[in-house]
Amino acid sequence: MDALQKANSLFVDENYAEALTHYNAAVEAEPKSGEAFLKRSLCHTKLNNFLDAVEDANKAIALDSNNGKAYLRKGIACFEMEEYETAFAAFTKASGLEPDNATIKTWIRKCQAELGEDAKTIPSSTPTPATSSAPTPTPTPTTTTTPTPNPTPTPTTAPSAPKIRHEWYQNNTHVYVSIFCKGTKKEDVDIKMEAEELSVSIKLSGGSDYVLDLDLCEAIVPGESSYEIMSTKIEVMLKKEKLLKWLSLERTAEKRGSQALDTVAAPPQPKKNWDKIVADNLGDEKVEGEAGLNKLFQDIFSGGTDEQKKAMVKSFTESGGTVLSTNWDEVGKGEVKPSPPKGMEAHTWSENQRA
Repeated sequence: MDALQKANSLFVDENYAEALTHYNAAVEAEPKSGEAFLKRSLCHTKLNNFLDAVEDANKAIALDSNNGKAYLRKGIACFEMEEYETAFAAFTKASGLEPDNATIKTWIRKCQAELGEDAKTIPSSTPTPATSSAPTPTPTPTTTTTPTPNPTPTPTTAPSAPKIRHEWYQNNTHVYVSIFCKGTKKEDVDIKMEAEELSVSIKLSGGSDYVLDLDLCEAIVPGESSYEIMSTKIEVMLKKEKLLKWLSLERTAEKRGSQALDTVAAPPQPKKNWDKIVADNLGDEKVEGEAGLNKLFQDIFSGGTDEQKKAMVKSFTESGGTVLSTNWDEVGKGEVKPSPPKGMEAHTWSENQRA
C-alpha cells in the first residue's frame, strides 16, 4: 500500500494526525499530484490547520485551474476562518466548474447567510479600510485629513466542537453510514447523495459546521437511498448500484476496491440416519423389555434437535407409547393415533375403566 492509500485509510478511520504524516510522504513522493494536495488540504481542515489547508488547495489549483474540488476545499477552509468574502469567491468559482454539485451550492448559501447584502457581488480584491475626515478648528479654509486607525481585533477562543465520529457497514444491497452526533435537529442537517459522492453537513451548537465529503468506493442509486435522523446518530442508507462487496467506504486514488458477492447457496445439511444412530447406540449390548425401550428413547432424544425432541414427546404420549417419531412436520399436523403391534388392539384409559 502506497503512502496516499495508507493516508486515505487512516483518514476514513478518523486518525487524522497519523494520516497527515502519510499525506506529507505522498506529496513528497508525487509533488505534481493534485489529489495528494487536495486530500492533505481536507486533512488539515479536520485538524483545524486552516491556513495550511488553503495553501494546499492553492497548490492543487496551480496544478489544475479547472479543478472545482480544489476551490471547494479552499472555500471551506476560508469559511472556517470567517473569511467569508474569500470563501464566497472560491465557492462561486467552484460552482462555475461544477454547476450540478449540490455540496458547493450548500456552501454558497452559507456564505450568503453570513455576508447578507455583500454577497450580491463577488469581491475582486480585499476592500481597503475606510477613512474619515476631521476638520482642524482653525480660521483658515484648509483642512487636514487624519486617518482613523482600525481597531485591533480582540482574539476570541472558539468553543470546542463536540466529538463526532462515523462508522460504516454493508449488506448485499446497501451501504450504511452511521454518524454519531447527539441531539441533531432536522433543520441543521444537509445531506446530498450523488452517484459516487456523499456529502453531509451538520450545523453544530457552537456555531461551527461538521462536514463529511466522501468519494464513494462504488456507484450508488441516489433515488433509492435515504437517511434517518435519530436522537444519538444519523443513519445514511445508500443503495448499491451493483451487487458488489465494498472493500472500503471511500475510493482510494483512482482505483475502486470491490469484489463480486458470493451468491452460491449454502449446501443443504444432510439428514440424520436414525436407523444407523439406533444401531450405533445399541451396539452389541442386549437390552430387553421396558428398560431397553427407555434406553433407546433416551439415546435418540439426547442426540435430536428441539423439533425432533418435541416430535418424539408428542408422538409417544398421544399414541400411548405405540408410536415414536422424530418428524415434526408430520407429527405437528394433528393428534398421533395409537398404532399397536399386529394382533393387538389399542384401548384408552377411559375405555379400560368402563370395562
